[in-house]
Amino acid sequence: MNKEYEIDIKDYLRIIRRRRGIVIAIVAVCLILSVLYFFYAPPSFTSTSKILVKRVESIFTSNYYKTPTEEELTNHIFLIKSYPVIKKTASSFTRDEFAQMGVSGEGQAFSRMKADIESGKIEVSSKGESRIIEIRATEENPYVSQLFANRLAETYREFDMEIKKKDAHSTYDFIAAQTEKVQGDLEESEEKLKEFKEKYEILGVSSETDAFIKQMSDIETELKTASINVEVMEKKLNAIKAKLNEQQQSLLAEASQTSYNVLVDLKRQLTTLENEKANLLIQGYTPDDQKILKINHSIQSLKAKMGTVAKELLQKEGTLDPFVQMEDFMQQSVNLTIDYAVARSRLEALNEVLIYYKNKLNRIPERELELARLEREKEANKKIYLMLLEKREQAQITEVNEGAGISILELARLPDAPNTMSKVKKSVLFLILGVLIGVGAGFVVDYVDSAVRDEFEITKISGLPILGRIPIVEVDKKDKSNSRGRFFVLTEEESKSHIAEAFRSLRANIKLSRTEGFPSSILITGPDAGSGKSMIAINLALSFVSSGKRVLLVDTDLRRPAIEKYLKIKKTKGLTELLIDKEKEIQPLVVDGLRVIPSGEIPPNPSELLDSDRMRELLGRWKKEYDIVLLDSPPLMTVSDSRILASEVEETLLVAAYGETNRHIIAQTSELLEQLSIKALGYILNKVDIHKEYGYYGYYYGYYYYNQPEKKGSRRL
Repeated sequence: MNKEYEIDIKDYLRIIRRRRGIVIAIVAVCLILSVLYFFYAPPSFTSTSKILVKRVESIFTSNYYKTPTEEELTNHIFLIKSYPVIKKTASSFTRDEFAQMGVSGEGQAFSRMKADIESGKIEVSSKGESRIIEIRATEENPYVSQLFANRLAETYREFDMEIKKKDAHSTYDFIAAQTEKVQGDLEESEEKLKEFKEKYEILGVSSETDAFIKQMSDIETELKTASINVEVMEKKLNAIKAKLNEQQQSLLAEASQTSYNVLVDLKRQLTTLENEKANLLIQGYTPDDQKILKINHSIQSLKAKMGTVAKELLQKEGTLDPFVQMEDFMQQSVNLTIDYAVARSRLEALNEVLIYYKNKLNRIPERELELARLEREKEANKKIYLMLLEKREQAQITEVNEGAGISILELARLPDAPNTMSKVKKSVLFLILGVLIGVGAGFVVDYVDSAVRDEFEITKISGLPILGRIPIVEVDKKDKSNSRGRFFVLTEEESKSHIAEAFRSLRANIKLSRTEGFPSSILITGPDAGSGKSMIAINLALSFVSSGKRVLLVDTDLRRPAIEKYLKIKKTKGLTELLIDKEKEIQPLVVDGLRVIPSGEIPPNPSELLDSDRMRELLGRWKKEYDIVLLDSPPLMTVSDSRILASEVEETLLVAAYGETNRHIIAQTSELLEQLSIKALGYILNKVDIHKEYGYYGYYYGYYYYNQPEKKGSRRL
């Protein structure tokens, strides 16, 4: 039954206009507060420092090209505003600086900075698409604004440096410990070799044995190097896991394992290459041989391919999405997983080669074998020691370089003038907020208000059209010549008024809504009392009379009749007497050409009288004698009188009062009409305030209304 309508911008504008008092009041308060803030708030000073975030290598870009990421900058901004950095910054202030800030110590300084960050006085943001981060501090004291901006930048640089150095120093300590151990082994092997040669007066071994020892020494060096690389990678992986909580460790392990499983095929190829390389070493090929170099190149290519596969897998599975703040950890984890697979494959291959050499070593004569063993240990320890020295230097360089991830691009200068734009922006923002709050409050009040103020709302609820919109009546209380008193009745003098035009429009709509033209009988009722249905009945009847129709208006409201009062008719016999005495004949009263039958005396049983054969007989006779019969009846939801009469007339018109009739009672009325199969022609929206709704409801008769001067002392009914 209900019909949907598209929401038009005019609907929203009408609500704003209707609730303009609320909107204007809230906006005015916000405007006053904005002006007071602008003129009386203490001046504020803004200082800005800039830091540069250096690019970090990522395996998730083509050819390992160093590119900035939005997530990386977001991580840095988050860390700058984090608890550890604010705490470290607060602890760096001196007593003089505490005094300048107006705080007593570190605790209050921390609370001050935290509150400023939360309130937006301290802003941290990236500069466009660059890697520059701006730290902007706005304070009432220019010295404090400069102090906060600079100290926060300096503290974060130190904080970032400490974190990265801590990770790098862990690797350096491990390599340094290994270097010290191997140095002891080298010195011990050299001493043993010296003692053996002096004891047996042997200068050296045969050239064949010497070549064999060198080969085996190279293999042992490679094996030891591979073993150390595996241990270093394990330490780095453990360092990454130590930074994560249990849930993050589980997710990271799952992602790394997923990557590792997909790379099993490539790992087998890697193992095959390492075995081929080991076999060439067994055959006596040196690491500089072209065949060995070719295999090394294939291993590097395969490693790069593993990195590409890992990247595509993680992106496809969406594994990176939950790790926006852990992207660096994920990159390092997958990279180390690949390197670890390479190192393990190399270690396994070298172990097999070493077993072969040990078996061959057992066939050398005992004294020469012992000498060969001592020579081999010395050479192996020497090469491993030199390799570890190189690794230690690299780790030390890495530790130094790790401290250069953040650099201060520009320190904040002491502001020499207050930041008026900040106050302007806040004032404008507060005013805009006031407009939004005002409009929002208007919509909320309009939504909470259950009274109908919209013809489309009535149509949506009831499914019935709006046939007419009657403006609220304004009459002059001081006009003594108005014989009708305080109630508007359509007369010849009022024929050009906006209300007369509204009734003419209603009359036309009733005719056009029916293919048969005007109905012969019309019941005027409403969902509840106070909608002004009696006024509508009187003036609609007079409008029909002005068009040349013979009209009879019958007051069928036998409980609270109003026709006599509105038309100033003296108390006389009427409908009640006609229904009680079948032989009784009463001539209708004539008012401005309109025939009227008043209600008469109030009976004790109105419903029984209206549902009598006598009532149906009278209606049948009146329909023949008059062009249109109008019945003014009680409210539909209050008593059963209107429900009885609705089945005896041709059409029923419902009257709802603008701003008074409840939307819920309209819904209940619609349900009742449907249950009783009562046919209703439509609704009449009465008491429309065209001062609020002009341009919408007043479209048809606004011209008539605004071309008439409003009388002083007039009131609205």
